[in-house]
Amino acid sequence: MKRVLSVLLVMGIIFGFSGCSKDKGRLLYNVNLEKYVTLGEYKNIEVDTSSDEFKEYYDAVIEQDVEDNNFYVKKTDGKVEKDDVANIDYVGKKDGVAFDGGTAQGYDLEIGSGSFIEGFEDGLIGVQIGSTVDLNLTFPENYGNEELNGAKVVFTVKVNYVKTEEKRKPEDYYKDLDFKSVEEYNADVKQRAIEMFVYNKVIESSKINEYPQEDIDYLTNATLDSYKVALENNYNATLEEYLQSMGQTEEQFKESLVSEQIKPAMEQNMVLYAILDKENISVTKDEINKEIDKMVDYIEAFSVSKGFAVKKTPFEKLTVAFIWIGGWVLCMAVAFLGLSSRYLPIFLLAAGFVVY
Repeated sequence: MKRVLSVLLVMGIIFGFSGCSKDKGRLLYNVNLEKYVTLGEYKNIEVDTSSDEFKEYYDAVIEQDVEDNNFYVKKTDGKVEKDDVANIDYVGKKDGVAFDGGTAQGYDLEIGSGSFIEGFEDGLIGVQIGSTVDLNLTFPENYGNEELNGAKVVFTVKVNYVKTEEKRKPEDYYKDLDFKSVEEYNADVKQRAIEMFVYNKVIESSKINEYPQEDIDYLTNATLDSYKVALENNYNATLEEYLQSMGQTEEQFKESLVSEQIKPAMEQNMVLYAILDKENISVTKDEINKEIDKMVDYIEAFSVSKGFAVKKTPFEKLTVAFIWIGGWVLCMAVAFLGLSSRYLPIFLLAAGFVVY
């Protein structure tokens, strides 16, 4: 499947439109944004595709493709060593029965990182790449899951390959992205780089005067709710337990959410929606719903390929999707009824940017 725009662009466009009933038809940013945003130049932006600055954007798009699709040269012989990044499939069983959260495929694990329970990573050192081993391990008594606290388990692990730091070249992977030629892929990279260049110039030249407090409160509460749902469904834990393990109060957690996640996302989207309002650009609910379906289908296919459980109800599928595009789970699910990345070209066209 050909990549659409980068996650950054997706996040920048989709956040905030809604089919709800307020006067602008949005759940978020349903205010006169001229008060909150001073727009910079967003029309007739020149893009010199031969410049060193543009080359940085072009290279960044390729870098993101490599990272997103794991396009690194794979080591398929030899043995696993400490500090290797091993791509593994694993199934964890307790009393011969697979337990929730103990199965994955194509997982990249840095050996020695301490990401898994004691003995898991050490047990893979010296294992022949391509082989399968059983690791007899014991979960910590205070693991945080009643079913697994102190439990004796067996992990069956297959080492698929060791990931090297050597990147594959576009001519080696363009077919994996369903392009017919490397030239077609390069043209697509150039277009995405242009879009990112213009997008960043618009954001950088604009200024946020203040943030609508109603939107901050809404997004904060929605994000907290998303954490609660995710923790309960995936770890059988409460938000209070999670915050206790992190050494934070709920108020401290809220403050960090607002400063590190919510406001930065709002800044980008307030600028974009100020432009959309000024240019009178809108979409229909049918167009919105089609884009939701595309995003969910894409994320669902990716999740299945990686061995992750995918929920089947529409809301749960959306929740899974939003976990993968930045951790915004519920608050993005609620706000998602809006523009998707495919509408960025409309914005760019309205802005009348110049490429040479």
